Order: sequence, then C-alpha cells, then structure tokens
Amino acid sequence: MIKLWDYKNSFQNNRDALSNSMRLVLAITLFILLTTPTSAINIDEGVTIPIIAAYSTMEGESGVLLNATVIVTEGNGHVFVDTQPYTQVDLQGSARMATLVASDITGIDPTRHDFYFIIEVTSPIISGPSAGAPLTVAAIADIENWQLNDGVVMTGMINPDGSIGPVGGIPYKLDAAAQHGTSLFIVPEGQINVVITENTIVRKGDIVAVEEKTIEVDLVERGQELNVEVVEAITIEDAVELFTGHEIHRSKPPIGVWSAEYLDVLRPLGRNVLDEANQLYLVAVNETTQFSSTLEIQKVLLERGQEQYDEQQYYAATNTGLFVLNNLKFILWWEEYSNTKDQDEYLNNLYQTVSLEVNQSRREVERFKEEGVKDVDGVGAAEIRVVMAEQLLADARSTETEIDYVKTLALASMRAETVLWWLSLVNTDHTTDDDMLKDRAGWYVGTASSVVTYARTIISESDSMHGLSGLLDEADVSLDRAVIEYERGYYSGAIYDSLLAYVQASTAISLMGYSDVGTKIQRSADAARVSIEESRNAGIEPVLAVSAYEYADSLETPSQQIVEYNYARVLAKTTLQLTTVSNVSHSVVSATPIPLKTVCPTQTPTPTPAPQVPAEDGLDVPGFPIPSGILAVFTIAVLLKK
Repeated sequence: MIKLWDYKNSFQNNRDALSNSMRLVLAITLFILLTTPTSAINIDEGVTIPIIAAYSTMEGESGVLLNATVIVTEGNGHVFVDTQPYTQVDLQGSARMATLVASDITGIDPTRHDFYFIIEVTSPIISGPSAGAPLTVAAIADIENWQLNDGVVMTGMINPDGSIGPVGGIPYKLDAAAQHGTSLFIVPEGQINVVITENTIVRKGDIVAVEEKTIEVDLVERGQELNVEVVEAITIEDAVELFTGHEIHRSKPPIGVWSAEYLDVLRPLGRNVLDEANQLYLVAVNETTQFSSTLEIQKVLLERGQEQYDEQQYYAATNTGLFVLNNLKFILWWEEYSNTKDQDEYLNNLYQTVSLEVNQSRREVERFKEEGVKDVDGVGAAEIRVVMAEQLLADARSTETEIDYVKTLALASMRAETVLWWLSLVNTDHTTDDDMLKDRAGWYVGTASSVVTYARTIISESDSMHGLSGLLDEADVSLDRAVIEYERGYYSGAIYDSLLAYVQASTAISLMGYSDVGTKIQRSADAARVSIEESRNAGIEPVLAVSAYEYADSLETPSQQIVEYNYARVLAKTTLQLTTVSNVSHSVVSATPIPLKTVCPTQTPTPTPAPQVPAEDGLDVPGFPIPSGILAVFTIAVLLKK
C-alpha cells in the first residue's frame, strides 16, 4: 500500500471535525486525484541515497542501513512520502525540512516543485530525524543533476539554516554502515567523540538485574578498526561536496545592510513617531500627578530615541518612540480614570473609543487594498497589526484588574495606530495578484503547521523542551494568527505570520544540543545579509527584512536574535519570490551599503512608583510559525480495499 502525506493546506485538515469524516474522505480523495501530476514518476530518474538508522532491541542498540530515493519535479509545492510500513512523524518532518533547505540552497521556488521521498523502511519503529541531512543531499543532487559517490553514508538531522544537527546511536550506525562496504562515514559537527550507555544483564540466583555502563567512543578510532573513514560535516554544503565532489559556493555576506533607500523610507517615520512621543510627554507632565518617576524614565527613553535617530538607527528610534507612546497613553488614561467620578462609565467609554480606532484601522487596510495589494511587505505588516489590535481588544474583556484593563486597551490602541505607519512605508506601485497571494498563503500556513508539529515532536522526544518551549509557544501564537488572517483574506499577513511561526519553530530545532550560540548568531546574521543583498540586486528594497535585521541587532536574548536574523533572511527571500521585478517601480539602490552599525539595546530603568507602565516591545517586526495525513492514508486504504 502506498501512503501519501500531502502537506498543502494541512492546517485546514488539522481543524476538521471527525463527525464530517465522510465529507472529508471525498474531499481528500478528490484533492489527491486532482493534484497528483498527470505524468508518471519514474523512480530511475531520482537520486537514491543510503540512510542509516539506530533502534533498540532486546539485545541492545543496533543499526540498520536503508535506501531512500528522492525525486524533484516541477509541480505545485506538494511533498509526498512513500514508506512501507508506516513510519513515525519525525520522518515526515525530516522530509519536509529537507525540501525547504534544498530549495533554499539551490534557489528554486518550493511552491513550484513537487518532492517525492520513497523510503525503504524495514520496521515501523524506525524514526527519522537523523535521515534529514542525507535526504537533503539527495534532493539537492537531483535538482542539480549530480551523481553520488559510492560508499558514502551519512547521519545527521537537517537544521533549517543548513547546519547539521546532532543525532544519537552513531556508533551502532557506523557498525551497520561498515557491514555494507562503506568507506566514508559522515557525522554532525562535534560528534566525533560520543558517550553511549551499554546495558549488561546480570543474573544472581533468581534475581536478574540490568547494569548500565557509560562509555566514551572515539568514532575515528572505531572507524579505523572497521576500515571506514569518519569525518564531520558542519553544513549541508560540506555534506554535498563529500557525496558528489561538487562545491556549493555561498555568497560572501556584504559588510553593510543599510542602504540609502532603506534609510530614506524609515527616516520620516522615525521623526514623526519621536515628535508625537515628545508632544505627548509634555501633555503627561502637565496633566499627571502620580507618575513622576515613571515620566522621568520616559524622558530618558526619548533622549535615547533621539540618539538612535541621530545615528541613523531609524527603526530602533521608531521602536523606542512607540514604546514611550504606549507608556504615556496608559499614564494619561489611568490618571483620567483615577480622577473621574463614574469610573465604570469611563472604562466603557474608553473601550468604545479604542474599538473605533481598531475598526478604523481595519477600514484603512481595506481601502488601501481596493486597487490591489501594493507592496506585500507593508500590507502584510498592516494586516498583522489589525489582527493583533483586535485580539488585544478582546483580551481586555478578560483582564482581572482595572489597571490591566487600561494597559491592554493602550496596547490595542497603539497596534491600531501602527497600521497606518506600516502602510506609509509602501514604496512601490507594483500590484501583486490576490489569487496568487491566496495560493501562496495556503502553502505557507500548511508548511508552518508541519514544521511546528515536527519541532514539538523531536524536541519532546529528546528531552530538550526546557529552554525551547517558549519559542514553540510563540510559534503556536504566530501560526494561530496566520490562520485567522488567511480565513479573513489577509493573505499577505498570513504569509508573514506563517514565516515567523516557521522561523520560531525551526530555531528551536537548530538550538537542540547546540552550545556555540555565538557562532549560530553570526551565521544567521551573515545569511540574512546575503539574502537582503540578493533582493537588492534584483531591484527590490526589502524594507521589512532590513527592519527585522536591525531589530535583531537591538536584542540581547541570543535565541530571539537568531529568530529575527533568520526572519530577516526568509523575509528577503519571500519578498523576492512574491515580487515581479520587471513591474516594480523603485528608486536607485545605493551601490555601497552603509557599514554595519551596532544598535545598543535600550536600557529601561526600573520604575519605583505604584502602577507599572506596560513593558511591551515597540513597533517590532510583524511576524512569521505536519499535517495529520492519517485521514488521507485511511481514505486510500478504504478505496483500495473496496
């Protein structure tokens, strides 16, 4: 029996009720029939690569060598995994991740290609994170029409940034590979020496006990005993060269990232936000009595915002100004609430006022889109802000205290105001087809759903949830928001929130067992600058991507820095894919980007008075987060049985 896992539009399948199973059976059957390529897939046209797995038996750990064939064709963004028997979800996720990384490395559009993974599985207990890297190598080789060298075997998880992630059971995999004539065995960086636990059954009379013994294994020495050379691969490019002899040249990252055009776009916004914040500060100083020390903090922040502006850090200055505006708005509203006689009426009126602001922001987006979506970046950011404001408005109703109620309304009000700010950044007359955006949004949401599910599965299985659960929770929030945006027709917003969910979940994957975070940050930043430069070389100024990069520079938390740098990278690539360069009206981009600047994080003194102002981020960067597949398999099984 052939099992097909189609990831497209998976988020819809994940939310369907079982009571509608018959309707879904028909829908999914039609979907498979309609989306399967009309031409037959010839397995001889693909690339077959050995994959190695480790599994537990009664006698202990053991390794097994399998084969996987990967075929890449022109198509519509589908990923098909054919296994017999059924395998665990992490193998499905490995195939999806291999698709994304291979597309990124080779520069193809994954939404315009179909990927087929035909995997020989000898046991249903075999899982697949360690198959990710070899599957990626095979996909790249098929796209580039390269042959694989005989006698080369690899184990390693594929990370979204192209690095090779750590895996377990390597000594046993090496033993199995050696039994099949392997001459070169590739392992992830840092796993030349590994520690394993061997169990020994000890019998003392009628008592049977299991003794555990920890052993450190030097894989190079073990390989020499087996006549196998063992080497490390840091990135997928390293692995491809070892398998094919072909070197993949990655562009050298430019020294700078800020262009004259980017600065011209952000400069007026930064100035306007700081001016508005300074004016509101003067009002607050004259009209409030209980927030003197908190107002002093806002004064310090405003001075810092002006310094950022003078240093041409316009996005950082905008963020600082927005932070102050939000705080001042809360201070003024709380002062009014404290001094009014009918406080319940005041809160009701305040809610109505903010509700009108949110509704107005929604109308502004619709008005802006009447003649089509101009500048997917700006429109997408604005759409996300509308949904954020609506969610905050709804959240205010469930707050337990009056002060939290006012804080939440202030946040909702500021989110609504930033809708117009993002629309003001639109710098092109190019109109993107709405049907194309809808199709892409569905693909991105489905892909993000796959990656988030995959991330939760492998992280929970590896006991690495501590420290990474926060990123996965953020990915869930971004993905849920993307679904709302898709259902409303906010396709640009759905694309970018899906990308954020993907980045948040994939960053969690890449940080599993990784200790050299500094190197990871630098690699992410370099990759982002390369993608931004590629977009500029095509005549596009990726304002949203550069903003994400600048925002990353201002952060102190390493994981969040990596998220934002990775977000900047995928934003630039996605903007390039969504924009038809020949139809873009753009200014001349500065040939020499302005050298990199270090954006110092804003230091906020700890306020001492009573109610605290909301400690919310500023404008920030609007964001981006396995389908079940089981129902589709069930459908095919029923049809075949009949």
